[in-house]
Amino acid sequence: MLKRSAGKPVSRRRNPRVFILESPSPADLLSGTNERSSLEQVCRLFGHDTASFLLRDSNDFESALGYVGAMGWATSETNPVFIHISSHGVKKGLVFGPDEVHWKRLAKFIVRCYRQLDYYRGPVVLILSACCAHQQKLTAHLKRMKDQGDIEFPPEYILVFGDKVVNWRDAVVTWTIFYRMADGLDWTYDYKGKTKVQRLLTRLRDSDLGNLTYFRWHKRRDRYLRWPS
Repeated sequence: MLKRSAGKPVSRRRNPRVFILESPSPADLLSGTNERSSLEQVCRLFGHDTASFLLRDSNDFESALGYVGAMGWATSETNPVFIHISSHGVKKGLVFGPDEVHWKRLAKFIVRCYRQLDYYRGPVVLILSACCAHQQKLTAHLKRMKDQGDIEFPPEYILVFGDKVVNWRDAVVTWTIFYRMADGLDWTYDYKGKTKVQRLLTRLRDSDLGNLTYFRWHKRRDRYLRWPS
């Protein structure tokens, strides 16, 4: 079975495959305050293959990641895969229903999923749409687990909001614009492709709606690089 190799070029124009994993609070669920329903509709409108999961607790989150990871065996595909995690957040990690999942444990969940996605031929982009995600320690734990040999190399990109508090309406608008432009960008380890990603994030930042930050894995330096730094 072939595995992906860091830096492997893929076709620039590939319809993204978007998995939306969202855990609203019970109050959010009652009021319809969520990203899942809106983003699923607009992503399908853009022609992206899209699926969504409603997460009630950390067990649901772990199960959903395992389900997404099973896609890794479709080695002939090169479409970029976006794993969009939307939840409440705290400094120590993400919140799924009654459960706080701290960054170290979250990294273990991600690695378990990504071991299977190592066999997927396209790039993988992880999105954390949550308050306090700008203080994330996920990349540090992923780097450590990579050094320990738990994974061959981690997700190409991780994107978060750069603000402590994320307004859900602004988040929906930001991600709508983001996914509209996502299929025209190169999400591989190709370092030339980072320029267009930076341009998109700059446009969103200038709109005063989407202050996004990315962490891009740099193969030669063997670590994540943050932009804006």
